[in-house]
Amino acid sequence: MTPIQVSRLLKAAIDSNIIQFHITMPIEVDFDLGKKIKDKYKLRECVVVDEENDGLIGVKIAQYTAKFVSSLLQDDTIIGVSWGKGIYEFVKQLPFSRFPNLKIVQLSGGFFSENNYMVTPAHIVTTACEKLGGVPVFLNAPFFSPNLDTKNELLKDEGILKIYELAGRSAVNIIGASPLKKESTVFQVGMVSPDDIEELSSLNAVGDIAGYFIDEKGEPIKWSKSELYNGVPVELISRAPTSLCIASEPEKEIVIRASLNKKYFNTLITSKKLAQRLL
Repeated sequence: MTPIQVSRLLKAAIDSNIIQFHITMPIEVDFDLGKKIKDKYKLRECVVVDEENDGLIGVKIAQYTAKFVSSLLQDDTIIGVSWGKGIYEFVKQLPFSRFPNLKIVQLSGGFFSENNYMVTPAHIVTTACEKLGGVPVFLNAPFFSPNLDTKNELLKDEGILKIYELAGRSAVNIIGASPLKKESTVFQVGMVSPDDIEELSSLNAVGDIAGYFIDEKGEPIKWSKSELYNGVPVELISRAPTSLCIASEPEKEIVIRASLNKKYFNTLITSKKLAQRLL
């Protein structure tokens, strides 16, 4: 076989996603800081990723998370995934594996975003399945129901109930958190409006964890859409042996601290700058 033929075969394999190239950067971990966070908040595990170049911290956290989660997987594992930029970066970094019986559960209702489709729940589940070779379990419901009657009907659906049941047996649930700001992904994709932010601010919300808006003590906020949200309850998500939150931006301090105090997750993979604030 000639070099030209080899080159053509390689190009065809790359175009068909049979072969993919990933650049893995060295990851520095601050073990002492991670232990301090772990001990202070009584976590199962805390990993603090150190990076002088802030532009790479999200990628490095995603790479570490991909390795961490991959080490926990078996063929019959159930994992749940939320949505957002950090979660999408994590599934992008997953190594190609083959777990035909692994189930990947969508933890929140879906939405359409023309400019940010990559961070949507369905796309993240699909990407994770492409990487791991597992079975997708989609939550076929909108992020917010249009009214309470529709929400109550959805809660009777056997498919929705099955997802809740699977999430309750999940070995790993991976979630994210967002501060209550217009720069946050939940606002950028149109799931909350300026009026929603104004209402939530008036009720002292500091952000959301897995789709649930909370105050600085971690208590859920009762607002006009709180009963319309379709997603696995965060209390159920947190019961997984590994309930993992990915967070890198320092401005997430308040919502992460509130979530830690309420033990909405037992494992945190974060940046050095955010970890320092949490202490």
